[in-house]
Amino acid sequence: MGPRSPRLVFKDPVEPGTIQASLFNQNGFQDLTAPEENRDIWSEASDSKTKCSSGSCEFFLSCWMTSGLIEGTCGGLLYACCHRNTAKTSEHHGPLVTNDIPVPANYGPVVNDPRCGVSVAKQGAQRRIVGGDEAGFGSFPWQAYIRIGSSRCGGSLVNRYHVVTAGHCVARASARQVQVTLGDYVINSAVEPLPAYTFGVRKISVHPYFKFTPQADRFDVAVLRLDRPVQYMAHIAPICLPEKGEDFLGQFGWAAGWGALQAGSRLRPKTLQAVDVPVIDNRLCERWHKSNGINVIIYDEMMCAGYRGGGKDSCQGDSGGPLMMERTGRWYLIGIVSAGYSCAQRGQPGIYHRVAHTVDWISYIINS
Repeated sequence: MGPRSPRLVFKDPVEPGTIQASLFNQNGFQDLTAPEENRDIWSEASDSKTKCSSGSCEFFLSCWMTSGLIEGTCGGLLYACCHRNTAKTSEHHGPLVTNDIPVPANYGPVVNDPRCGVSVAKQGAQRRIVGGDEAGFGSFPWQAYIRIGSSRCGGSLVNRYHVVTAGHCVARASARQVQVTLGDYVINSAVEPLPAYTFGVRKISVHPYFKFTPQADRFDVAVLRLDRPVQYMAHIAPICLPEKGEDFLGQFGWAAGWGALQAGSRLRPKTLQAVDVPVIDNRLCERWHKSNGINVIIYDEMMCAGYRGGGKDSCQGDSGGPLMMERTGRWYLIGIVSAGYSCAQRGQPGIYHRVAHTVDWISYIINS
């Protein structure tokens, strides 16, 4: 049996899409629906299951809506769907398709909460996560646990009313479907030094250039306005935003969340996990992926963090959570967990939204 093809794992929740069988080695997997308790649905279509040159593995409804013909099954919830004479080309090599909303070149200066980025706790070092550690209680007081229906994401508190998360987590959700918990450490545990607080969401603002793609989503950032102000405490506080255009190449950041401890696992840790990873150059990130047969474009609003040999990474369920860095006693949100090819595998570092690229928009939204 030959080696298995690399698999694109979006870090939850992921949106309905297709697996282009004929373009798989070029484009990787499109994102699949993955509610919290049902994520073990990854499978590859064998050569005998897709009969036509432009075949793809799709959900039944997706195939039917695009006038495709069912030619068999790919395993799990996917069917071999034949689209005759409709071979697709990769959209992300062309100009970004956007809506008609005019977007200014600059939204103005970045304004931080004066109490941002201060953690009163020290990072613990108990071994856990995908090569990482259990975070100490209150180490990352801006960490948010976000429920979107049956799916879960992470996020970061940036002031008394706003949480920043990944666009793909909430782009297809209504505000009433989203709940944000702050101050949590051990999920669903009442035995903690200080209580957690849950908030409703009044408004979801997704970046106007956000776009779902077969690879990492473009401009993958959104801001949630909470239904009431947050009272800061020792274990609940905002993180600082970086300056526009700041570059963190070669520096180490921390990613945190309650995501999977290994790729494809249904098991989720109860305790907040954290992992340290270095920020790497975008072109180097592309070359590492290419050495594994994965052609991926890392655009300017994206960044990569991880090790050539793998071993440490964010994973499913960490989407929207922070990649953060401490500087002169304050913590800064430098990235947002977005996508990655599997988790912690050699030559496949995590892909993050680069906060410094859109920070003026974020600041504009949270200070409007």
